[in-house]
Amino acid sequence: MTVFTPLSNDQIQQLLSRDGLTLVRQRPIVEGIENSNFMLEARRANGIPVALVLTVFETLTAEALPWFIDLLQQLAHQGLPVAAPLGGKTALMTVADKPALLVPRLSGSHIQSPDTSHCATVGALLARLHSQPLPPPGPAPDPNAQLSQLVTDHLDKLPTAQQEVAGKLLQRWHQHEPAPVLCHGDLFRDNVLFNGEQLTGMLDFYNAGAASAEFDIAIAMNDWCVDATGRPDPTLETALLDGYQHERPLGTAARMRLPLALAIAALRFWLSRLGAPPSEQAIGQGSKDPEEFARLFARRAAAL
Repeated sequence: MTVFTPLSNDQIQQLLSRDGLTLVRQRPIVEGIENSNFMLEARRANGIPVALVLTVFETLTAEALPWFIDLLQQLAHQGLPVAAPLGGKTALMTVADKPALLVPRLSGSHIQSPDTSHCATVGALLARLHSQPLPPPGPAPDPNAQLSQLVTDHLDKLPTAQQEVAGKLLQRWHQHEPAPVLCHGDLFRDNVLFNGEQLTGMLDFYNAGAASAEFDIAIAMNDWCVDATGRPDPTLETALLDGYQHERPLGTAARMRLPLALAIAALRFWLSRLGAPPSEQAIGQGSKDPEEFARLFARRAAAL
């Protein structure tokens, strides 16, 4: 993620000392737009190397984070490829007056040009996640609440014609509220790790919560199943959905709602990118281009 809060080696070492670790080197992770992340290489007192990721939270509060810590520990216990924070119940730390977590670094790398095998695997992983029991409601906004807040805050920034289209689609979307499942809420390519064809990591659960399965599938499809120009790729979409269906078949109503979900998911990320604040101290790319999802929203809306 873009680094909004630069840290010195001394600040990072203070965090590592809690677990008896010594910092060897650190590198800011400059992709993304929400939190500040650092790749750390450390060693134990016996010299054994340890690879970690440090996340400093820019918007989530210390009061909200225990819910996410419990969720990550639950998912890791269930065998999902998730890194549970170090320290268990005492995982939460503070640095630069902001909450922070240390997690083990998972192996693998991000896929820039996914094929049908990658998409099918991501679909199957989403199905496994959606099959997990819903945790108790948390203090952080769930995906539905996030969408509603983004609409309230930023819909008026859209061109007038697109505001009208979005308003009509949102009205259709809210006419039916299906039973929610545990959703990731942000399963883009930069939140998944692969070693070759093997999926090794599912990252960044800080938009997770209760929402419909088709909404979470649509969020993933809008990033994994588009070509280099941002146009939807039906072959990749079919692969992702088939992977999902093999693990957790969607009902007829959910499959019928998926095209609408794809438009609403594109709108959600168009609005969030319009609302991303600039930071003069940020290291990295900063906010991503809203026009990417403006174009995708127009295509998804026209296909309905």
